[in-house]
Amino acid sequence: MNRVERPLQELDALQSYQAKLNQCQTILADATAALELLEFQADDELEQELQTNLAQLNHSLQEYEIEQSLSGPCDKNGAYLIIKAGTNGIDAQYWAEMLLRMYIMWGLSRGYQVADVESSPAPEIGIISTTLEIDGRYACGYLKSETGIHRLKRKSPFNITIMRLSSTATVEILPMYVQLEIAQQDLRAILPNLNQNTNGTKAWVKIVHIPTGISAICDGCRTQMQNKDKALAVLKSKLFAIMQRQGVQQLADIQCDRLKTFLNQPIREYQFASDSANQDKVLDFRTGIETTAVAEVLDGKIDPFIKAGLLLKN
Repeated sequence: MNRVERPLQELDALQSYQAKLNQCQTILADATAALELLEFQADDELEQELQTNLAQLNHSLQEYEIEQSLSGPCDKNGAYLIIKAGTNGIDAQYWAEMLLRMYIMWGLSRGYQVADVESSPAPEIGIISTTLEIDGRYACGYLKSETGIHRLKRKSPFNITIMRLSSTATVEILPMYVQLEIAQQDLRAILPNLNQNTNGTKAWVKIVHIPTGISAICDGCRTQMQNKDKALAVLKSKLFAIMQRQGVQQLADIQCDRLKTFLNQPIREYQFASDSANQDKVLDFRTGIETTAVAEVLDGKIDPFIKAGLLLKN
């Protein structure tokens, strides 16, 4: 994103925010007028409309309250969302793809721009890893509490001899638009083998930060130059996030032996019951929030977990 596009995006976001504020004021005025009318005469249809307006207003005010609490340095930014399948073979790879769909649907439902940065499909079904770009105001702030291990418990559709299987996938959230200077000599670009690229279809680029071994890859853009720029942007976001978590100011101060600790924390379990004695449920380990609407959650309706996680941190 160039120097002109970012301010324009911020202006669009502020205009959208002003539109939401105007909408809240309109709803409040309509609700006030409805209340005054109901004081003089009962009207079931008007009362139902009032209840709907009040519910909508309450939702908007909750959104405003949460956004006011998002005061981190990158909370207003878009987000890179990285999903990696666990070690449980095809079940974990399929679970990673289910999570990918969940987050895509969540992002689209909020009006965010969702794009593929990198994807490594599994040999049979599912994905080994993927990186999504979810671009929109407060996307990073909302999603930051999703970082950690997501566990699925269900009867495996790929191994009928196992009654109940636990599969995991790791989710990591990174801020977009990070400004971080990296010495050129500390970077190495890895490109496809030209002998395997005669038809010009392979344009992926991998960028490695030599001192830490941290890397990022992009294959979602049209050209190799675009993929190189995007991979470097993701790499900067990874390094910046690590510095923030470890509380260091310089790249040289990153402690490589602590890189995976933060990502290895289980945060949520999604359970499909295998017998009548149990029930489907999603349980967030940090907040205690629980729901039996597993299908809805996997369709992207994860706001209750996100909001509870944010309020817990604040």
